[in-house]
Amino acid sequence: MLTLNRQSHEQLYHQLYRQLRAEIETGVRQPGQVLASTRFLAQQLRVSRNTVDHAYQDLVAEGYVISKPGAGYHVTQQLPYLTDMNALAQPATTEKFRYDFTESYDHLRLFPKQAWRNAEQAMMFTGLPHIQPANGDLQYRRQLVAMLARVKGIHATPEQLVVTSGFNEAAGIIANLLPELTTDCLGVANPTAPNARHVWPRLDVPTVPFTPETAPTTWPAALGYLLTPTHNFPTSYGFTIAERQRLAAWARAQERYLIELDTDGTLDYSGTPAPALAHDYPERTFYYGNYDDTLGSALCLGFLVIPANLVPIYQAKYSKLPNRNSQWQQQIVSHLIANDALERFMRQLTLVYANRRQILLGTLKTAFGAALVPLGAPAGTVVTLRLTTGERASDVIATAAQAGVGLVDPDRCWVDRREDYQSLILSFRQVDDAQIIAGIHAWQSVWQPRA
Repeated sequence: MLTLNRQSHEQLYHQLYRQLRAEIETGVRQPGQVLASTRFLAQQLRVSRNTVDHAYQDLVAEGYVISKPGAGYHVTQQLPYLTDMNALAQPATTEKFRYDFTESYDHLRLFPKQAWRNAEQAMMFTGLPHIQPANGDLQYRRQLVAMLARVKGIHATPEQLVVTSGFNEAAGIIANLLPELTTDCLGVANPTAPNARHVWPRLDVPTVPFTPETAPTTWPAALGYLLTPTHNFPTSYGFTIAERQRLAAWARAQERYLIELDTDGTLDYSGTPAPALAHDYPERTFYYGNYDDTLGSALCLGFLVIPANLVPIYQAKYSKLPNRNSQWQQQIVSHLIANDALERFMRQLTLVYANRRQILLGTLKTAFGAALVPLGAPAGTVVTLRLTTGERASDVIATAAQAGVGLVDPDRCWVDRREDYQSLILSFRQVDDAQIIAGIHAWQSVWQPRA
């Protein structure tokens, strides 16, 4: 969906060029696809043909588009971001829902395949060390530290960064660095993603639930607190910058540890992304991130930033144990960061997802009106909607499934919740614009909200 902001200082032709380029690079527009004629697009966007022609010519000059005499403009074949699935000898997947707003499958349609291939080829010409340090590949950690400083305001050293296969491994490292957790307890946000809560009892760490939206002074006593301040799942609640600063000041005064989970915080649509808690309280904050909502969860590549004063303890316990996470993948991502391909892709992905989110919320409002009220921060790849009709959320989810529409069930994220969480959650990561509109219309055909 192409939109132009006439109040912006950016010229209209450049807005159009930038959005078309993002759609090509992320695979929304496939190789060989015909672009709309300059006359048609100019009429649709209510701009002059010169504006559209200027944008198209810039795309031609940069190799994104080719001009065929008598046939218009086509996306070049040299950016094959979408894999031809017919060429892959893999069994076909059976989709549970025709319109899948769950997070159960990742189609990888927007994965930056060409950039990944280029980075992999560059890495193959340089080779790899036979054994990597306990923290992970040093080149990757150096690049990642620089990116975290730019994107999240985290100022750390490569020695503070540990490459993990996911949060379960990161939690084990935290528990090993803070053995006093086993005799004290850890506060875990309620609700939160199930694995972020269930891993701790397996590490002999007692947990106590707390509500992150409330003031820290009301939280139960604990040695530390685990939370997702940018975009909590499933509530979508996000801390403001002022709330982050108050939390950091309180934790410092109380000498409490903080564990920040940030798995989709790079996808921020507010225009003013907040820095990580480690920016304001680095001395006792652990920061965990991964690429689940950008490059995909199948990558199984997470990273943990530990407080500087715990680095000697980490080295004493782990220095003789080589990191067994894929150094091949670390080197590829390192190349993507070094040549700006990863951050460029993240910016493009943010643009695509922001458009999807806008279409989803607009279609929901048209279909269901005040029955569903958006909640939380504009970030991540899900929207949370408060159900105002008094109906059970589980009943609404079941009704939608009858029309082939899959919705996220949030009840698994709570501790001992006896009643339905009166909200619905929809993921827009694996549905395109047309599927969003068709899916909501299919849902509307089987569900008429109570007045």
